[in-house]
Amino acid sequence: MNASPSPDLTGSSKLFSSAAQSFGARAFTLPVIAIAGLLLTRLVVSNVGEAGYATYALIVGLVALVPFLDLGIGAAVTDAVSRRDSSPAGDVASVIHRSVRILGLLALGVIAVSWIFAGLGLWAPILGVPDSSDVEIASAIGFTLFGISIPLSLGARILQGAERNYIAVGLQTLMALTGLLVVAIAAWLNAPLWVYVSGPFLGAVVVAISTTLIASRVTGISLLSSSNVAPSTSVARLLPIAGPMVIISLAEPVAWQADRLILSHFSTVNAVATYSLVFALFAPLSSLVAASGNSLWPLFAKRRVADTLRVRDLLTTTAGFAGLGALLAAALIVIGPFLTRFMSKGTIDVSSSLFLAFGIVIIVVSAWAPSAMTLTYPKGLRFMAGLTLAQVVTNIPL
Repeated sequence: MNASPSPDLTGSSKLFSSAAQSFGARAFTLPVIAIAGLLLTRLVVSNVGEAGYATYALIVGLVALVPFLDLGIGAAVTDAVSRRDSSPAGDVASVIHRSVRILGLLALGVIAVSWIFAGLGLWAPILGVPDSSDVEIASAIGFTLFGISIPLSLGARILQGAERNYIAVGLQTLMALTGLLVVAIAAWLNAPLWVYVSGPFLGAVVVAISTTLIASRVTGISLLSSSNVAPSTSVARLLPIAGPMVIISLAEPVAWQADRLILSHFSTVNAVATYSLVFALFAPLSSLVAASGNSLWPLFAKRRVADTLRVRDLLTTTAGFAGLGALLAAALIVIGPFLTRFMSKGTIDVSSSLFLAFGIVIIVVSAWAPSAMTLTYPKGLRFMAGLTLAQVVTNIPL
């Protein structure tokens, strides 16, 4: 890290400004998404019943288990866009063009497999529900829409690299509102299950298209255009970034989501319930930190290339994020007990020590966020992949 920075690339004020924009966007979207989600759930339960809602939730939730399906390529795109000012002409477009081709083929594979599974009647056993043609069709249609969104999701990655992460975060409301609209229409028409299931997936497609169009306007790079593209980027060139990100994407859900499964096997039902209640509050708070932290990626990448990344700025930003984490932790510890009593109708008593434990986790995650964004280069990502795997290994016995 250099001690003599250039004024336009350094200083913690720019870092805090970018983080604040994404934090504000996420803070705005959270209540909209929450309210839309509550209304959507009520409509689904009221119209397809408990069993229908369970199937709906299983199909929609299955996507959360495959966050690695972009093969880490999204990270390579973000990295390339963030360094576009110092890259050869056409280099960024080449990375994006190659990434779209790879993810386009992946999307076709997902769509084909989803319908093969439906034809063979495999979705119901996978989901653990009774055999039904409605389940097979709903699953196939849902994953078809999911497949369509995979290559288009690069638009959000381009916006992140172009220092417009707050736009991608803000557009997430479209997914919730589109899903609610589709489900409302399905309820009005007394439509079959697949229409309800298509709501959230169609919302993801709408968001992906929107971010792609805006990203094209912001950067001048189209996902579909092959003009101004340098000689084709090889897949091997994407691997130094994409490879570690695949590992991180695979390991992170296990690290964060395995606790409840472990508790269900080695503890009581009450322990699972109390943990789940507090985690339901922790998740949106941690998403505020994640949205803010992700906005730092392109800024740190530019400074790393220009050799103007200063220890002082990193320490200042870390202190600021730790302060944010402390505020969020205090809110969780003070307000959390009232919210969990409301959520459980007073039937589940949550100990203060659990709120304190999650509060400490928020502070640690917040303080780590800036450092993580300085490690978005091949060696740094390999280091983070190792840390994530270590988190999984240590989390299970602990």
